[in-house]
This record gives sequence, structure tokens and C-alpha cells, in this order.
Amino acid sequence: MTSKRAKVSALDRRAAANAYFDASKKPLQILVFLLPLVIAYEIGLAFLLSTGEGVLTNKAHKTLLGFFDTFGISAGGGLYLGGVALVVVLLIWHVLTKNKWKLDGTALGIMLAESIVLTIPLIVLAQVIQPSSVSSEAVATSLATAAPQLGELSIWSRLAISVGAGLYEELLFRMLLIAVIHTLLVDVVKISASSGAIIAVIISAMAFTIYHPFDGIGSVVFYFLAGLYFGSVYIVRGFGIVVGVHAVYDIIMVSMLPSSTL
Repeated sequence: MTSKRAKVSALDRRAAANAYFDASKKPLQILVFLLPLVIAYEIGLAFLLSTGEGVLTNKAHKTLLGFFDTFGISAGGGLYLGGVALVVVLLIWHVLTKNKWKLDGTALGIMLAESIVLTIPLIVLAQVIQPSSVSSEAVATSLATAAPQLGELSIWSRLAISVGAGLYEELLFRMLLIAVIHTLLVDVVKISASSGAIIAVIISAMAFTIYHPFDGIGSVVFYFLAGLYFGSVYIVRGFGIVVGVHAVYDIIMVSMLPSSTL
């Protein structure tokens, strides 16, 4: 009897785990999970990150704004469109998959916990490879595209920048770039889906490395390995979790910057 109960309990745990993994990769669940980050970043852009020399943001978000600029929408007037675009993409994805309009509230909390746990290997990697090359100052330099530097900003401004990097770098390098490369390799070149995913992750990691400023060979190795890690998390665990991991890592790093303004 005890053995049967143990088997049933194990099956229940496996079913619960499978249900969570399935729910955490659904677009509506991802949207609700990321919506607080989107709102926080948009508020940060409006009230914290506007400077006399422009808007302090990350290069990925700036690239997205450049896309809107081609349609006559200026960066200053269309800052909110980055967040709108992300929400619309996830909503369209949800509609196309024909999933139910149903959320798993418990899964949202687990997704946050999983994102924090999956950040640990990245922090360890940063310390093992070359701490000085991937220090909080180096990460801050890679995040900002306008003066002043992050060290001169309040902790709230730094957190907003970190959230934006997690959202838009993952949107650019994982969701968009990996999807485009994978589609070309699988549908056009006709290689297997698994091989296409591996190649797409590698190319995305290379682009992610080039995107960041050069600060010695240690930084190149770190950003390439980090790109591989983010790509693997994206493939296995989905867009919501990889954004969470990226945002948590950047938040930890920029929070370590000294500042006289809180």
C-alpha cells in the first residue's frame, strides 16, 4: 500500500511539474508575468530616464525605437511603443495558438522563483571568468546609451535600465533573431529543427557578444557564454523565464554600483 501511495505521489508531482512547464511557456502567461516589468520600464522612461541629452536607455530598445522612427514616430514621442509592441506580439501569439484565456496564478510565483534560481549560474560564470571584465561598472556601460552614466543615477533609474535590458535585449536577440535564423535554416535550408535551434543559438550569442562593448578577452568570453546560456534558457524554458533571468542579473549588477543618490 505504501509503495502504491509513493508511486501515485510521484505521478502527481510529475503531472504538476509538467503542468507548470506547459503553463510558463504560454504567451498569455508570459504576458502577465512580464507586464509589471513593461509598465515599470515605461514609467521609468517617462519620469526617471529623460535627460537634457536625450533618453537614457539600452541599445536594443533604441534599435526598436529606430524602427518606429522610419514611420515618422520620433524616439521622444514614441517611447511607449516599445512596450506596446511587446504586448501586442504576445497577444497575437496567444490568439494564433488558440489557447484559452486562462491564467495559472501559482505558476506566476514559481516563474519568478525559477528566474532567480537560473540567474545563479550566470553570476558564478561572471566571477569565474574575469570579474573585472564583467563588473557592475562594465555591465552599466553596456546598458546605457546616453549620458549620464548609471553610477550618477538613482537606484530607481538603474533598476529601470536593468528591466529594459532584460525585456528588449531578449526580444531582439532571442525571440526575434533566433526565430528568424531558425525559420531560414529549417524551412529554407531544410536542416533538422534541433540543428537549426543549436545554430540559431550560437549565431545569436555571437551577435549578443558584438553588441556589448569590448573590455578585454574576458568580457568577450563571458558575453558569448552568457549569450549561449540565455539562448538555451529561451529554447528550453521560453521567453518569460529568459527575460526574468536577464533582468534579475542586470538588477543585481547595477545595484552594486556606488551612488550618493537613492
